[in-house]
Order: sequence, then structure tokens, then C-alpha cells
Amino acid sequence: MNMGPNFLFEDEKSFDSLTKLYTRDVVVDYVNFLVAEGIPFTLAIVDIDNFKYVNDTYGHITGDKVLIEVAERIKKVIEGKGFVGRFGGDEFLIVFPKITDYKEVWENAHKLMKFMNSNEIQNIIGLYVTITMGISRFPEDDSTYEGLLETADKALYRGKNKGRNCFIIYLPEKHANIELKTEKDRSQSSMYLHFNVFRMLTKIEKLDTGIKMLFNFLSSYFMADHICIQKGCKIYFEKIHKLSRTKDFLPINLSLVDNAMCAPADFFYVNQLESLISSNQSELAGEYSAQRIKAAFACKIAKAEDGEFIILRVDSTIKRIWQHGEMDIYITTAKVLEMLYNSGRLVLE
Repeated sequence: MNMGPNFLFEDEKSFDSLTKLYTRDVVVDYVNFLVAEGIPFTLAIVDIDNFKYVNDTYGHITGDKVLIEVAERIKKVIEGKGFVGRFGGDEFLIVFPKITDYKEVWENAHKLMKFMNSNEIQNIIGLYVTITMGISRFPEDDSTYEGLLETADKALYRGKNKGRNCFIIYLPEKHANIELKTEKDRSQSSMYLHFNVFRMLTKIEKLDTGIKMLFNFLSSYFMADHICIQKGCKIYFEKIHKLSRTKDFLPINLSLVDNAMCAPADFFYVNQLESLISSNQSELAGEYSAQRIKAAFACKIAKAEDGEFIILRVDSTIKRIWQHGEMDIYITTAKVLEMLYNSGRLVLE
């Protein structure tokens, strides 16, 4: 790929020592070269989902293997079309010169996402890695590297809020007003979410109204397809997101959910139905599959006097990675509902 006369491809300082991709400086220089020459291109930020969890759970040696394999997969998919470098940490930058048509950008991003999801990390059984991408285009979205990086970052931020494992192509009418948050902002956001759980469930005279308001709020905030309380074989306080691909969610066999929960935890989550099958939960996987549910979260609320099991259900009709902060909010909700149920305020009939 012709990058211009000032790029030294054979200089070892141009390559990241771990992934063997180009360094951040080389990619930034290339982007600035394209901008200066007025050559249209697409810029994509790639972020490995939950990479900190991989390091904390499997160790940094495995984390390095993940970085190397993700780099190899990106190179394989974009070969002949794009240019990739390691941006830093678990992030990569991809540049597609002379590609800005929305459909073509979408197809290239979709191809990369599909390939990334197709296989386990080599020699590590059960470890699947997903990515989230934020994408911007020159000159449509901005005329400088800094501006393009910011618009791609906004698209990436939107993708993370949607549950990750997706790509977002920046569109000014949808994403221009997104405010990128600092760590302090994220901490305050978590406090805001917890505050709303307690406010809606404890400060409203009519509890039914509070639960409905809370489920509407959580569905909108986390883009959840379906949130409900299920007791036995009945569903209560159901909220189905207007963009959900499924309009009817049926009760699931709660004894199967109970079996899937690992003691002493009162919750479980699934990102891929294949993991249920591999853990001998194929019957539960079948129930989800029949309803086109691809990811699910369930948290035990209580057991009724008649012995029927009560849970908080959150279902998704798209593949996603549940975020720890998101699950924390659902667990808090379930535990507050448990207190309300045990006190007699929450009645399910």
C-alpha cells in the first residue's frame, strides 16, 4: 500500500513489539498524510471487550495471546483493503483508504465482526473474544485527525453502551451530541443508576407504578429487549423495547434457570447459547433459542410461600457481552424487590 515517501516500513521502531502491527505514531502519520492529500478514507477504533476481565481471570500471558490473535484476525480480514496499527492497550486503529461509501464500510465492519466471533482463542478452550468498533469517515465527518478520532470515539462509546460486540458508524444526526465521559463521570453515572433504582422502588406510593417506571428506564438506558419479573409460569411487569426483534416473550422453565445458577450466587448470565450447551444446559438453551433469545440475564428475587421461584429476567435478541456495572444494577434491583416481596409490599397474583 502506497503511504507516501516519508514512511519507513522496514524500520523496526515502526512496529509494535508484541503484535507486530504498526505503532500508533505510524498510523497517525498515515492518517495525517491522507488528510493532507485529500484522499477519502474510513477510520475505525477497535476495542477488545472486557479485556481487563481476560487479564484478571486468565493472566497477562493469556492477555498477550489475545492481543496477538486479535491483531492477526484483523490483518487477515482487511488484507489488501486497509491498514492497521496498535493504538495502545487493547485498542487498534484501522484505516481504509478510498473507502467511505456507507454500504461498503458496513460490509467490511460486519465481515470483521463475524470473523472475530467465529472461533475460540487458539489453544484456550472456552475463551471467545468480541470487539466493539467506532467508525468515522473523511471528509464527511471531519477534516482533521483529531476530529475524526473524536467522532469515531463517540461511535465507539455508543457501541459500548449498547452492550458491546457491535460496530457503530458515526452519523452526526444520531451521535454528534454524545458526551464522552471520564472515569469520574462513569462513577457518578453508576451512583445515578443506583439512586434511580431506590427512588422508583421506595419513594413512590404505588409500587406497581414505580416498577413499571424503573423497567422502562432500564430498558431505555441499557437497550434491553425485555425486562420482567417471572413467578412460576407467569410474567409480571413486562417491558419490551420498541426496537426488539421479538414482540412476544414466553415464560421459561424456572427450574432450569435455578439449576444454571451457581451456588451461592443467585444470578446467572449467558452471552452465547453455545456455552449453555457445553455446560450441559442444552434444555435451557433450547428454550431461549425457541424465542430467538441470544443472551440472557436472570437474578433470583425470592421463593413464594407456595414454593414457586421468582426471578428478574433480562433478555436480548442480539449477541452481547453483559457489563459488570450493568449486571450490578440488575442485581441491586432484584435485591430491593426481594425486600419488598418479603415485607408484603410486592404482591404477585
